[in-house]
Amino acid sequence: MRHFKHTLVCAITALMVAPLFGQDVVTLSIRDVIERQALLFPADGDTGVLLAHQSGKDAQSWTGFAQRLQYEGYASIALESISTEDVMSGVEHLRQAGKTRIALIGGSIGGGGIQSAVSKGVPSEVVLVVLLGTASGNMAEANSIEKLFVITENDFFSAQTYSSYDKAADPKDLVVYPGKAHGQEMFDEPYGPQLVDLILRALAN
Repeated sequence: MRHFKHTLVCAITALMVAPLFGQDVVTLSIRDVIERQALLFPADGDTGVLLAHQSGKDAQSWTGFAQRLQYEGYASIALESISTEDVMSGVEHLRQAGKTRIALIGGSIGGGGIQSAVSKGVPSEVVLVVLLGTASGNMAEANSIEKLFVITENDFFSAQTYSSYDKAADPKDLVVYPGKAHGQEMFDEPYGPQLVDLILRALAN
């Protein structure tokens, strides 16, 4: 019953947020040659969040979560393309928007793109990485960034997530939920509200 009530509250909150906050289509420049679109969910706070989706999803798949972030005062940009260069361009867009704290959140191969960007070097404004059932990556040198790995017990990608976790430098945490949901699918599970709260607490630190 507790989970049901929490889920209902979150659903009502999302409905309340939707009319209050909008979203914009923005253009990211890749090497000043390629232009790609992304979705911006604006908010006035000093923290910005970059969202990189998993295979089979798109930028719009983050809408519910991004609206919750807006409600909490966090702007976010959801990438349509999730390459390393797109991640870096998205980070730069948030920096140019005046965000002084930036978090990177990715599911599955989106998490792989984020780890690749981090391994190549990201600005000091990036303070948090959250990876949901992530693809392989190596953040062995990222000792100034808080890292949160989230996985389910029977996720088919679990070996890649555990490998990425083992390679990553401290500080880092690993949270394991029951079941086999993969990446962003975890938001739709009974523990979904708990996962959202976990990420919000990490953003607030």
